[in-house]
Amino acid sequence: MIKKKFYLYFITEKLDEINLDYVKKTGAILILRNPDKFNRNDLKKFNYKCKSRNIGLFVPNNLKTLLSLRSNKFYISAYNKKQYKHLKKINPKIEIIGSAHNVAEIREKIQQGCDYIVLSRIFETSNQYKKGNLGTFKFNLLTRNFSRKFIALGGINEKNFRKIKILNVHGCALLKDKKKAGKYMPAFFKNSI
Repeated sequence: MIKKKFYLYFITEKLDEINLDYVKKTGAILILRNPDKFNRNDLKKFNYKCKSRNIGLFVPNNLKTLLSLRSNKFYISAYNKKQYKHLKKINPKIEIIGSAHNVAEIREKIQQGCDYIVLSRIFETSNQYKKGNLGTFKFNLLTRNFSRKFIALGGINEKNFRKIKILNVHGCALLKDKKKAGKYMPAFFKNSI
């Protein structure tokens, strides 16, 4: 039996709390959220640190930032409806990840040219504003009809992490929030939790 490679993605909004050595050790890939919050020079320095450690960094929703960082990795959030298929013609090496919550959004991300799709919420979360989840059965039903690679997101913790193995997934994504990470991935932060 051939064992497929499993990828770990960290979704982050803060550059200063990330332990890049730990990210490199785990082989994880970073997805940056809200790059507009950061100074352009800080982003360039962070991108250089990631490249020097051979860590993938996906830049979200902003073509100007993508081009200024000379990145080949682009992230399209669920609310972004713009078309990005033209990026593949400009740069055939570009990898595009999209975020989706249902079948309509999955189809939309395929139309936008996404290679990978972050599908959420796989498990129940403690966030009072995010009710409902797919569960393992619905997740597998949704993903089996599409030829894209899927990444599971939402409610993943050390208790249900083993259930990820029965899913049709390329990897899983974890939010970098200290409250959500708890004891699960403390080395992800420079400061102890």
